[in-house]
Amino acid sequence: MIILHGDNVIKSRQRLVELEETIRQQGGQITLVSAKLLTPQLLEESLGSRSLFNIEQTLVIEELHSLPESAKKKQLIALLTKTDLPVILWGKRLLSATMLKKFARAQVESFKVTNQLFSWLDSLGSVTNKTTLIRQFHKLNQVESVQFCFTMLIRQIRLLISALDDGQLAGAPFIIAKLKQQARQFSLAQLLAIHHQLLAIDLKEKRSTSTLNLEQELDLLLLSV
Repeated sequence: MIILHGDNVIKSRQRLVELEETIRQQGGQITLVSAKLLTPQLLEESLGSRSLFNIEQTLVIEELHSLPESAKKKQLIALLTKTDLPVILWGKRLLSATMLKKFARAQVESFKVTNQLFSWLDSLGSVTNKTTLIRQFHKLNQVESVQFCFTMLIRQIRLLISALDDGQLAGAPFIIAKLKQQARQFSLAQLLAIHHQLLAIDLKEKRSTSTLNLEQELDLLLLSV
């Protein structure tokens, strides 16, 4: 069993794709299933199934540990801890040592968001020197992909909009308080304008209509933050 977990979703997804490609190159098959749709009975059937030509099948289960605590979740985990068949668990949640302890024989790979990225996101609005903000961004790109920084920037701006517009925020009280404090560095109109720019960049990236690469687009955006 292989467990891929952590909040750096882009890197963990890339690793999952690599594993799936390797399995296919070796003649294996992939069965992908969301944990939300999985029942203990279906899992037993999947673990016990064989292809028509006896080709080894790898079961990829997404977001098992994001399920709410329930008898079903406990049954699924119990079944998986007993199997010797090839299984890959992928999830965007960073698992604790207690959660991983149940899978003592598993190969575990964690994908964490760096503290540098969180520091950069937290500095939005408080760094008045735009050149400094861009320099921090370029330094960050040495350890995180530009695409992931872009994704997290969109997320941060959406959180700040919610914080300023009295929207519902999930998380520990100190995190919510920090978001609200950061949000007060902007007006709601400013945050909405930044969000609009981010969506425009995203659209150009998807349509390949920009004359600039993503890093250059974000450089220009950061000059206006």
